[in-house]
Amino acid sequence: MRKNYKNLFFLVVLACVFNLEAQSRTIYKDVLLNGKQARLNVATGEFIFKGSDGKDSIVNARRTNEDFSLERLNYHTVQSGENLLNIAEQYGLTLKKIKDANNLKTTLVSVGQKLRVRNFEDEKINKSEDIWVVAKGHTLYYISKKTGVNVTDIKRLNGLKSNNLSIGQKLYLK
Repeated sequence: MRKNYKNLFFLVVLACVFNLEAQSRTIYKDVLLNGKQARLNVATGEFIFKGSDGKDSIVNARRTNEDFSLERLNYHTVQSGENLLNIAEQYGLTLKKIKDANNLKTTLVSVGQKLRVRNFEDEKINKSEDIWVVAKGHTLYYISKKTGVNVTDIKRLNGLKSNNLSIGQKLYLK
């Protein structure tokens, strides 16, 4: 009877070791995400897809309240304390590349501003009707009346939490 317990104990330990080995292996599955090739980490639910500059982009698909569209991943929304150089380094870009891609004349950025950081060849930003450059006296209401895009959409497209605008700030209208 005692020998059976030793065998049972050995089998349980062996099963635990194999289970830990299986859990430590990362399993990826090749998938398409919004029309682009990606790899799905089966264990974590993260998608990794190749960016246009050779860098991988990781998207955690388990967060339910975030937008994972390719359009969203092509842009970075400026957070408090960030500057253009930090953002460029974060995405493996040069300062010149990020300035040129976003038609910036200076390195000044404002909180909530959206900057193009990936897939520059897909850029359709040169269409003047897609972007509004804020000038002195412009308000969201004024821009809305001039463009026909409602204030709520302008705020959502540009990640604005308030109605405050900065002169020279670029607002996406589509």
